[in-house]
Amino acid sequence: MINAIIDLYTKADIEGISSKLLRSSRWQQHHFTAMGALQAQPLWLSFLAQYGVSECVSHTHSVGAERETLQLVLQPKKLKNPVRLTFVIKHNGTFIKSVKCVVDTLSLANNEYVNTTVNNSSVIPKLPKSDPIIVSDLDNQLHPTTFHATPSAICELPSHTARTLDNWWQIWQTNNLAQFETLYTPSATAVLAGNTQPQPISALLDCHLDFTQSLSRRYAQLETVEYDSTQNQATLCWTLDGSFNAKNVRVRQQIISVISISDNQITHEVMQFDTLALNQQFAL
Repeated sequence: MINAIIDLYTKADIEGISSKLLRSSRWQQHHFTAMGALQAQPLWLSFLAQYGVSECVSHTHSVGAERETLQLVLQPKKLKNPVRLTFVIKHNGTFIKSVKCVVDTLSLANNEYVNTTVNNSSVIPKLPKSDPIIVSDLDNQLHPTTFHATPSAICELPSHTARTLDNWWQIWQTNNLAQFETLYTPSATAVLAGNTQPQPISALLDCHLDFTQSLSRRYAQLETVEYDSTQNQATLCWTLDGSFNAKNVRVRQQIISVISISDNQITHEVMQFDTLALNQQFAL
């Protein structure tokens, strides 16, 4: 499965990845859900047509109880700078059941074409029409005793890892920003949307604060949690709902966080979300 996805981007092997998908297989990308290879192929072909076949600069792979995580840093032949793609894959060993793919469209938008003759060399990704969605408004004051899911509640984790991930989740669910001081190692790094290079963990705090300024009445909600015990690495798919202040519209950002842990502290975190797909879906 992993090689088929890598070959899709590095060899343009459409047939290989198509053979792994059933009609009921879901490929989610750019806030759009394709059912089966027939609907997914336009997504793949659009990427290849816009950016060309890519060289794989780096890839990391982790395996959880139900899903695998693949992180790719690709250098497309038509672009000057690399781009990151993150995949969370559920399969049965023969066929793919579902894929959640987050393309860092912010790094694409900040990219440039190689040897372009066009005056405006900035890259504008061609995105599919997003899935229709209505984001509900949760008022915590109306539900003071509601249980809000934590990583340890939906995934079997070692006790120390469970404590670390639950504390990490408090940063986003309850704005417990003091966790940044104790939860991360002094040399911890983060990779955020728009940048393929590791940054100091202070950049992650800035990202959180940016969300607090652009979104009001925020609510973070977990979708899936996978844990690779051999690498002590967790992958969390989650959403952040909020009212976009500039337009007073309720939005939902889909996020994948990949967290590496050592001695009960976080050493590295990758946080990926599709900025341009969000802007298109909610006309921001």
